[in-house]
Amino acid sequence: MRPMNMKNAKHKIQLLVAPVMAATLLLMPAAFAAAPGISGTSSTAGTFHLTAQDSYLNQPDGEAVYSWGYGCASGSSPTFVPAAAFAFPPTCNTMQVPGPTMVVTEGATVTIQLTNNLPTAVGNTSILFPGFQLTSTCPNSTANPQGLLTCEAAPNQTVTYTFVASAPGTHAYYSGTQGDLQIEMGLYGAIIVLPATPPANCANGTTKTNLYGQLDYGTSTGISGFPEQDFRLSTAAYDHPKSCYDREYLFQWAEMDTRIHRQALAQVQAKVGCTAGANGCSLDVQTEPYHPAYFLINGRSMPDVMDPNYASEYPHQPYNGNPHIHPGEQLLIRTIGQGRWQHPFHEHANHVRILARDGNLILSPTNPSTNLAGTLMFNTDTTPGESFDGIFYFSGRGLNWDPYGHHPPGTNNTLSAPFTITSIRETGNTVTATVSGVLPSVFAPNSEVTIVGAPKATFTITAISESVNTVTATVSGVFSSLPGSSVTIAGAPTGYNGTFAVASVTPGTTTTTFTYFDTTTGLSPGTAGTATTAGYNGTFVATSVTPGTTTTTFTYTDATTGLAAGTSGTATVNLGATPGVFPTDSLASLSCTPDANGYNTGNTSALNYYEWCQDHNKPVQVAPFGDVASGGPATLPDPNVFTNGPWYGGSPYLGPDASLRGTMPTCDTTSKATCTTLLPSNTQANPSNERGWAFMWHSHNEREITTNNVFPGGMLMMLLVDSREFAIDESL
Repeated sequence: MRPMNMKNAKHKIQLLVAPVMAATLLLMPAAFAAAPGISGTSSTAGTFHLTAQDSYLNQPDGEAVYSWGYGCASGSSPTFVPAAAFAFPPTCNTMQVPGPTMVVTEGATVTIQLTNNLPTAVGNTSILFPGFQLTSTCPNSTANPQGLLTCEAAPNQTVTYTFVASAPGTHAYYSGTQGDLQIEMGLYGAIIVLPATPPANCANGTTKTNLYGQLDYGTSTGISGFPEQDFRLSTAAYDHPKSCYDREYLFQWAEMDTRIHRQALAQVQAKVGCTAGANGCSLDVQTEPYHPAYFLINGRSMPDVMDPNYASEYPHQPYNGNPHIHPGEQLLIRTIGQGRWQHPFHEHANHVRILARDGNLILSPTNPSTNLAGTLMFNTDTTPGESFDGIFYFSGRGLNWDPYGHHPPGTNNTLSAPFTITSIRETGNTVTATVSGVLPSVFAPNSEVTIVGAPKATFTITAISESVNTVTATVSGVFSSLPGSSVTIAGAPTGYNGTFAVASVTPGTTTTTFTYFDTTTGLSPGTAGTATTAGYNGTFVATSVTPGTTTTTFTYTDATTGLAAGTSGTATVNLGATPGVFPTDSLASLSCTPDANGYNTGNTSALNYYEWCQDHNKPVQVAPFGDVASGGPATLPDPNVFTNGPWYGGSPYLGPDASLRGTMPTCDTTSKATCTTLLPSNTQANPSNERGWAFMWHSHNEREITTNNVFPGGMLMMLLVDSREFAIDESL
């Protein structure tokens, strides 16, 4: 009997795809990706003990397909990479498809032991390592005969391969024995070779796209999940300054003809107990004609490919494929064609710049030390047995409208010009501020006000120490601050200084202890330095407004206490026409200052970091329903009646703030009592804090985006472009 597909009964919302070329979708519950693998199966990096075994692969239509695969040998202790916390415990089963991704460093000696635990009737098996020169020799014995292409392992025997990881990049490995059958059955995997010395310009914080270790928007505003974990295996794909990247994903394409798998299973079962090498103890599976029914990315078909890495319902298919990026980030795509067919894969939203093929970096013929010469590809070709590395990014450039829904100050419902603060003081948690000039009459209690340039609060550090990535500091003086607010450390021991987001605050009677996260580890404790908090600065809700003849006084509540009075700063308030209908939203009128390449990169903590400034404030709608720029070329239907929320939100704007502003006239921000984060149809199928854009990444062979001839399925996944309001958690 065929085993049943015993997937765990986990709730899974499948993403339906509209029949358009590049559907822009609101997102399903997130399951992200990375390039997970192992650096060894023992305490020695670069040493792997693998096994080849048989089992079953789960498919979205309920089928469990008999297959063969490589895995970690029983009793081994694999070291999992990247060194980050995964939501599901990493596993390396004794059989998986693809086989374990082996991650090694350039120049390292790699030793791989393969034990043949396949059914005896299968016969010998082996591994080929294209691009590497084996230094091991083949005994050419009964246990390890020399095969047509490489040294093989007889049933229940072990063969050892050794080579030097001479070339960085993404490489395939697969069976070198009866490849038409054994590779089809699942005997393939990937080797990632990391550069021995990544270029210094690729280090965290040195490139404009890389915000690891820097104060980004999510960290500066205290959004849960920030600062994001770094799931990269390295900072560069190659020993070249133009190979830096910010995120990476490994995709291995393959297909399965279930007739071949059924024949193999039937013959294996019919020959249980046969003696290796005896007449009749072998398989005679016909591998032609070839008619695959399942098309796989990392051993899974859509929508299973979007479930988490190491999810328990896929014990033999641990790796997913679900790329996420923030605008501007450099995404390294590692791809291997592991099957028999060529797959014309199309990445919507931009072209892919090819870096290398089979670990061979494509260099400029005139200036190879500083420039690359890889082509831009509309469809990336995944030739069987070939790998490529490519860079993809999305910034919104070329849309010809502002994806954040900005509009200039003084238009729509937006912000006033700054008013100068003449006096600001605090009593308990109540701040009283006076500005020069009479604020607009629409500024009323419950409206938001943004304070900039007012006094901060500086405290003397009496103790500072680190445990892993958590820094604990104690200062003389008492203050209370919301987690997520920023603190600047100066004059402390080397490594502690910089601006960080507060994780926790514990006020005492004469001192205050707080914590924050730092990407640097191994810092020594100290007793020097100062800690400066935001003080009066930030965005607050007015509790009272008292206009005068030449000045206006207002109050608000602040979580920080003990602030000294001052006379500096500015206050920016609402210019809306009706009090209370549109709360002031400081994100509606952000500035965009182009760098030399035209992008907004001057402030790493800006929500619109890496916005394409040429399209800043450009409207897309003639008469928008909500608080976004008007006068554009398009008349869009009312999103509250046009759409059915689980699949498309009807918003051309990126991120939760812009989507809410653009679709709900009474819901400018989530702080308003009448605001809802539900989708227009009131079906809460997607994370309310995401509101990103999704682009189909799929094979351009239409049959290959089906699962057993049912659409959607097969070689199809979604690229998720997330606003910097949403933390990308690649532990899933």
